[in-house]
Amino acid sequence: MKKYLYLAVVAVFSMFSLASCVSVEPGEAALKVYKLGEKKGTIEVLGVGRHGISILGRYSIKKYPTNIQQWSWTASTEEGSGNDESIHFQAEGQDLSCDVGIAFTFNTDEKAFIGMYEYFKAEPQEIIDRFLRKDVRNFFNEISATMKVDEVYAARKEELRQEVLAKMQEKYDPLGIDVQEISYLTLIRLPKEVQDAVNLKITAKQRAEQRENEIAEKEAEAKKRAAEAQGIADAMRIEAEGRADAMRIEGKALRENPQVLRLKEIEMQTKLAESANGWKTVVMSSEQSQQLLNIGGSTTATETEK
Repeated sequence: MKKYLYLAVVAVFSMFSLASCVSVEPGEAALKVYKLGEKKGTIEVLGVGRHGISILGRYSIKKYPTNIQQWSWTASTEEGSGNDESIHFQAEGQDLSCDVGIAFTFNTDEKAFIGMYEYFKAEPQEIIDRFLRKDVRNFFNEISATMKVDEVYAARKEELRQEVLAKMQEKYDPLGIDVQEISYLTLIRLPKEVQDAVNLKITAKQRAEQRENEIAEKEAEAKKRAAEAQGIADAMRIEAEGRADAMRIEGKALRENPQVLRLKEIEMQTKLAESANGWKTVVMSSEQSQQLLNIGGSTTATETEK
């Protein structure tokens, strides 16, 4: 009987021990925060495994994910919480809003991990709700206040997002949270009358830019045609200059060497002789008797006496 009673006590104690443990899974990191006793205020980093909890509340265990966390603040009550959590901000006194996403990781290196908890004294969801969302909203308001509505909506929208990201990283990196991305999940929402006015302004700007592009294209085409015409004129001028140079060189050669002119005369007579059917004889003057031309394979030179 005593044996069975002993086994029952052991079983109950084992079940109680199992129920008094917390499991830290892969992809998680944990902190043991002492609240009472000689270690009050001390924080220890726990690894993966099962860790006992304090029945008397001497310490508590806080778990944090080690992988990238992605969170969305949207106007839809079917995403995230049941409330409108979209980010609201202002530009030129107009109320604007947008669904915004954030991606971040907790720095679980021992010093940074402990420092993060000492600053926030909160678990992951509370940090997202109380701190991250508030600062994203505040930074959107701070930066958009320096912009015009149409700039926030279009021209400087990306600049706004990047500046909010930079400010979040500047604040949270020293606190043990690495903010990796801030993203737009929807278009920026404007009051209807403001939206209509912005659309008209954007349309007018697009038309003006299109007109400028058309004018630029026409100017470029006109310049191209002018360049082609100039190229043709330059080519003709160069060709004319070449012919003039050739004529000057030829004239100089004729003046300096009369035999060249004599050869020219002979060439002309040869061409005339070749054009006459059946001519085999070239008749030359006495001054040309020293120049014999073979036409058609046999040539007879006859000197004509005057």
